[in-house]
Amino acid sequence: MNAHSGVAVLPRHPRAAADARHVLDRITPEGHDEVDMAALLLSEVVSNAVRHAEGPAIEVAIGYDRRAGVVTGAVFDTNPRMGAGARSSRDEPDTDETELETGRGLDLLDAVAGAWGVATVGDHGKWVWFQVHAA
Repeated sequence: MNAHSGVAVLPRHPRAAADARHVLDRITPEGHDEVDMAALLLSEVVSNAVRHAEGPAIEVAIGYDRRAGVVTGAVFDTNPRMGAGARSSRDEPDTDETELETGRGLDLLDAVAGAWGVATVGDHGKWVWFQVHAA
């Protein structure tokens, strides 16, 4: 089998990013650039959910396609809105928002992810997802 995946429901706590990386570690091999970059992005997206979302938990879903060298990560939280400065990888950066603390993690997604976006689930919350491809 060339594809692996994992899902975890994590407490919305500062340790959630480390717990999410453990899920990533269980399904991906070490020493691959796409896995290292995915760990960075996963930490950022989980940290944003912990800091800005509501509710007691977040959900993390990770997929790894070994043949294609693609890691897909997604984080669900119960806040259907993105904070100020939010944009998808298809939007142009807003130069007026460079001073805002929110949005810096989105700049990281823009720089590192092959693709990323936000999928809302009605008024129940949102998935923030990303893909990292092998070099």
